[in-house]
Amino acid sequence: MIVVSVLTALGLWIIGIKYFILLGLITGILNVIPYIGILIAGIITVLASLTGSADTSIILGILIVNVIVQLIDNNLLVPLIINSKVEINAFVSIIGIIVGGAAAGISGMFLAIPLLAILKIIFDRIESLEPWGYLMGNHMPRKFTWRIRKARTED
Repeated sequence: MIVVSVLTALGLWIIGIKYFILLGLITGILNVIPYIGILIAGIITVLASLTGSADTSIILGILIVNVIVQLIDNNLLVPLIINSKVEINAFVSIIGIIVGGAAAGISGMFLAIPLLAILKIIFDRIESLEPWGYLMGNHMPRKFTWRIRKARTED
């Protein structure tokens, strides 16, 4: 949230929006809501900027700032943070989203990844469930060793 707020405020400052700090904070807070939050923040930012000036070209600037910030957030920040903390396998994520969509519709799809992350953490902490956490994980063993037994033959 903090990075999205700072990047949005910086972008809005560059294009000349009057209340760039407040609008950046609102965008960062609303970014917690997947997909819809950034849309609502964009609408609020456009409306707030149009009340200060009648320049409609500023709408394009706001859209460009929001798209760039979302690209940075979704393609750089979220994978680095989520992958470094939880390490959920991509295949498990896709299956989880499909099952979540079948079970609870769109809201189930949104909640699938956080629920999988919670399950992964629980599985990693309970010794008897640790193999399931490993199966859901995104890491491979560091070293593969193949042990070849030499057949002992008596001559």
